[in-house]
Amino acid sequence: MLLSLFFILSCSTRKNEKTNQLIQNIPPQLSQLETNIVSDFLNAEFATDRYKNYRNLEIVVIEESLKKSQSIKAYELNFNYKDSWGKFINEWILDSIQLKKVKSELINEPIYYWKISDFKNYKVSLMNNKTLINIINSGEYINLSKKLILYISRPLIINENNILISFNIGSSRLGYTSINHYTALMSKVNKKWVIRASYDDGVYY
Repeated sequence: MLLSLFFILSCSTRKNEKTNQLIQNIPPQLSQLETNIVSDFLNAEFATDRYKNYRNLEIVVIEESLKKSQSIKAYELNFNYKDSWGKFINEWILDSIQLKKVKSELINEPIYYWKISDFKNYKVSLMNNKTLINIINSGEYINLSKKLILYISRPLIINENNILISFNIGSSRLGYTSINHYTALMSKVNKKWVIRASYDDGVYY
């Protein structure tokens, strides 16, 4: 009887461990809030005149997301140099103490892997970053059709009304030609997310 009970408990424990392992291996999903933020951001960005010559190009999203920490680094760069680099910015939603706290929370931040379903208003395809680098280095891009290539971070939610999101978008002409990149502060206005400020990351292409 005791042997049978031990066997049952042992099987139950292994089953629970297996279940927990499966749960841990399930890739994270975007929340509905994050999906809405990404959609509103891309709507606003693609509506600008800088994309008037790219409107019919296929959008290729690099599968590995930019880290949320990139957003906070861009914000911090401008915050630390308010009299020079960030002198035209008036939106400072985090002070130095809050900055330090957010940075510490993102030290072990995992990479999020985008899914086609994350982009509800756009038809996109996905490409691994290593694949793109190999294409550029090999010169195969010459034979590719022109595309918009999008690197984007998962939204960094500061509070219920403010988020930061980073992106870099370019075309596949001549390998990779950057069109625009910055970190955006977005705020909720009438149930939509609108861009209130932009923070340059200090990188030039």
